Order: sequence, then structure tokens, then C-alpha cells
Amino acid sequence: MIVILLNTVYLLLLLWYRQHWQMARAIFPESMQKDELPSVSVIVPVRNEGKNLSEFLKQLTLQNYPKEKVEWIFVNDQSEDDSLEILNSFTSATIVILSLQSSEGKGKKFALKKGIEYATGSWIVTTDADCTFNENWILSLIESGVDKNADMVCGTVKVNTNNLFMQNFQAMETGILQLSGIGSLYAGYPLLNTGASLAFKKEAWLKVQGYTTNEHIASGDDTFLMLSMHKQNDLKVISCPTNNANVSTHAVNSWQEIIGQRLRWNGKVKHYRLGYIHVIGSIVFLAALSWVYLLFAWCWMGYSIELLFLVFVLRLTAELMLLKEWQSFTGKKFSWIHVLLMTFIYPFFTVFSMVFRPFMKNSWKGRACE
Repeated sequence: MIVILLNTVYLLLLLWYRQHWQMARAIFPESMQKDELPSVSVIVPVRNEGKNLSEFLKQLTLQNYPKEKVEWIFVNDQSEDDSLEILNSFTSATIVILSLQSSEGKGKKFALKKGIEYATGSWIVTTDADCTFNENWILSLIESGVDKNADMVCGTVKVNTNNLFMQNFQAMETGILQLSGIGSLYAGYPLLNTGASLAFKKEAWLKVQGYTTNEHIASGDDTFLMLSMHKQNDLKVISCPTNNANVSTHAVNSWQEIIGQRLRWNGKVKHYRLGYIHVIGSIVFLAALSWVYLLFAWCWMGYSIELLFLVFVLRLTAELMLLKEWQSFTGKKFSWIHVLLMTFIYPFFTVFSMVFRPFMKNSWKGRACE
């Protein structure tokens, strides 16, 4: 039956990503002498981050990277809160504060572009002002890049929660996506990455013309850039799935925000040019849709409950195997009831966010998104 076939393919796809995640995890960079490390510019776009900046600024002073080789560039993207005041109150010779003017564009890509163009480092590291990281974060990304002679290094991000199901759902989905992203990159068919923990050479960014080809799209600064570099034969993109390169971010506070986040991500799919991404997206969507159809068919037409159970087990096995890897990596434990609930409703979430995406308006930090 087509429903079983689709969800079996979904299972095999996720297990394939898990296998390549494990292979990527097995590779660690050699330890380097600090005088061999290149200069780094960390770019932090800021829009209405007043509640997060004080904690973020404390972290940067603790980085285990030669202070004379790193600069922090904060780009204020027309914040409407006290973000700029907080930045200006922090005194450090390693901090540069820029302001993105309306004439220069608006949005994260334009803020990143302004910061990168100003940057003096040979390597660029990007993150978000609502993230936390350990003292070896920069060192881990840059060591990996230099050791593997890479032009881009992709880290990971996890979601901190208070164990409410809503937040754990976001954390579990993020874990599945992050693990799939790293696994797909190692397999040579990259799907996604995160700009919250990303490093690349400035010369490589210039070579692919930065964000020029997709700067009109609200999201995707990280993934579009990765795909641009990956398709360049003379540029090398690698992953860095280590705890040091894994940053943390806060869970959102409502289902509306979770759905809005997914709608923003889905909005960029139509702009992808690589055919395999659309094939994989179709498999995931059709497998989810088949589960939704089967559930309604069982409720209203009395379809076999055995078939319903079999498909659920296929989906649960796929997602549980990835979540166990993610739990082992991050130390974050998820209860069985939350995992079961996630597997049950995730197809509805996937179908809703894809089918209704063209008909729903979305915004991010007070701005409309495509």
C-alpha cells in the first residue's frame, strides 16, 4: 500500500541521515597552537533584543580565543527597544557597533552584509543575540575549518525548554532537523544549517557574492549561503557536530510562534534550485499527508486499525532513533509521552504548515515576511 511505502521511505531517509550524523560525529579536529589561529569577526545582527543582550555580552568576554584575534560586530537593525542603549553601555575595545540605515535595506541579511563588509577578520562567525554558548565555541568552529581546510563550518543549535510539551515539541523538531542537516551535509546532499553557529571565510563569502541572489527573501541567510558555497567546486563546506560548537536558544512561548517559525522556513523552499531538496521535501510531506489521511479514514470509514498502528510505528521508529542520538549529544531528555505525542501530531503540523503557507501572513520581530 502507498501509505506504508511512503512512511517506510521516510523511515529509511531519517535512518540514513542518522548514519551520516554518526560518521560526522566521529571526526574531530586536531588540537592547534593558538598562534596558528586566524583572525575572526563575529557578526551579531540585533533587532529588539534588549531582554537578551546583557547575558549575551557577558559570554563574549569568556571566549577561549586569543582576544587580539577576534572582534565582535553588532549590527543594530532599526531596533525599537533599548537594544542600542545596552550595546552602547558595554565598554570593550573588541566591540564594534554598527547601525543599519533604512536606505541600506532591512532584515537579517542586510544586517549581516553590513557587518561582514566592515569585518577585518579572515574568518566570519555568525550567531544570534538570543543564543548562549560555551567558552570554546569560536575555537571549535575555527579549529575545525583550519584543520579540514574548509571554507565553511556548520555548527548546531538546541532549544532550551522548561519541559512543557509545546516547548519540547519545538526542541524535538529542532533536534531532528539539526541532525538531518548535519547528516545530509556529510552525505553530500545538504538540506539546511543554522546561522546561530556558523563560520566561513570572508573571501569565500565574497566569491559567491554573499546574499545577493536571495537578499529579498526574509529567511535563509544560513542555508542559501551554504548551498551557494557547496555548489562551488573549489569551496569546501563541512560540519562541526561537537558540543563546543552547539549553541543554545530559548524556546518560543506559543504554538502561534512555533507555526510562524515553520512558515518562515517553508517560505524559502520554493527558491531552492537543487532538485533533490524538493524530492526529499515531497517525501516528507506525502508521508505526513498519508498518515493524516489514514487517521481520518480510520475514524470515519473504519479503515484497519492494524494498518494505522503499523504506520505509526514506522514514523515513531524513525523519529525516536534520531531523538535518541540528539539526546545523547545534548543531554536533553524527552519523556516517552512527549515523544509519542510528537510523532502523533507532527504530520498534522507538517501538512498544515505546507498547505496553508501561501494563504497566511507571517511576521518576524514586527516585520512582515515573505
